[in-house]
Amino acid sequence: MKKEKIFWGLFFIFGAVFIIFGRLGYLREVSVFSLMLTIFFAAMLIKSLMHLEYTGILFSIAFLCIIYAGPLGITAVTPWPVLGAALLGSIGCHLLFPSRKKRWKEWHRDEPFESVIDEEDGTAVCHRTTFGSTVKYVNSDHFKYAQFDVSFGEIKAYFDNAEVEGGDAEINVDVSFAGMELFLPKEWTVINQASAVFGAVDEKNRNHGDGTIRIRLTGRISFGGVTIIYV
Repeated sequence: MKKEKIFWGLFFIFGAVFIIFGRLGYLREVSVFSLMLTIFFAAMLIKSLMHLEYTGILFSIAFLCIIYAGPLGITAVTPWPVLGAALLGSIGCHLLFPSRKKRWKEWHRDEPFESVIDEEDGTAVCHRTTFGSTVKYVNSDHFKYAQFDVSFGEIKAYFDNAEVEGGDAEINVDVSFAGMELFLPKEWTVINQASAVFGAVDEKNRNHGDGTIRIRLTGRISFGGVTIIYV
């Protein structure tokens, strides 16, 4: 989280400097609006390269191409062709180079999942869905870690039958062009540490966590969303 604050702090500082330079006439050929968009998408590109987020990389480049289509002489491929290429490239990269964050040996499946998965689980729960929809019921008396990867699909995960071992656990997500819903007991306290590029984490209903059970939400979200629903 400290690195995230430093990154965005520098982003806004450089944005302020470029605005002043633009008003002083040092950047006459670039409008303030285009300049701000350039700073934003350049920041997204750098951040995506740091985390090797294919969707963020390709779409940041695509939007930069749209902004500077005139000076670069590429108006023939903007905006829709370059956006379409970014979309197809993202799909291809996610199919060829899926997330490999298998930090636990209990990776249960590597093939397309059933629509509903309701089985006994151990300490770790790991599932991946691509171009599909999965409902997963987490049934564990000593839950510590969950890994959910979803691209161009949807995952709904229910944790009301899970007991957290030691009071601390982690849910790691990799969401790309997809949606995820996490149904968590209202007594749990969620600490959001996930990074989002053109995505977000939302919470529904009120939780009543007192810090006894702490869940760290980590991972990355690009062109998608994670919704936490307290039950």
